[in-house]
Amino acid sequence: MQEPTFVDNSENSPLSKEDINLISLTNLSISEKHHLRMLAHCLQCFKSMSKKNQGGLIPLKEEWLEWCLENPLMLQDDEFVQVMFEQFAGAAIQLERLSNDLKVAPLDLTLNNLIEAHRA
Repeated sequence: MQEPTFVDNSENSPLSKEDINLISLTNLSISEKHHLRMLAHCLQCFKSMSKKNQGGLIPLKEEWLEWCLENPLMLQDDEFVQVMFEQFAGAAIQLERLSNDLKVAPLDLTLNNLIEAHRA
């Protein structure tokens, strides 16, 4: 099965083109690459929410809401925000597990850490 064409929406994405290309170059399945992009996206969102978070911990749900309120594009679609919060909740659990395994703070994880975890 051929991988779907990626629509370049990088100006609104927390992932760089280099990050997206790095994920595309892995030998993971299409669904694993999608999951990896979602997890990396959530990690970058958490990092952008946590400018004041010196401990590198996943932001609290209240911080998720504040972050959304600062991004007016998101406020135009309540359903999108709800789905994104569900994604954040799942990603937070996965990132915390991985950070515990690697003995680093969750927000100190890198894309390479995520890729290696998916390969394992």
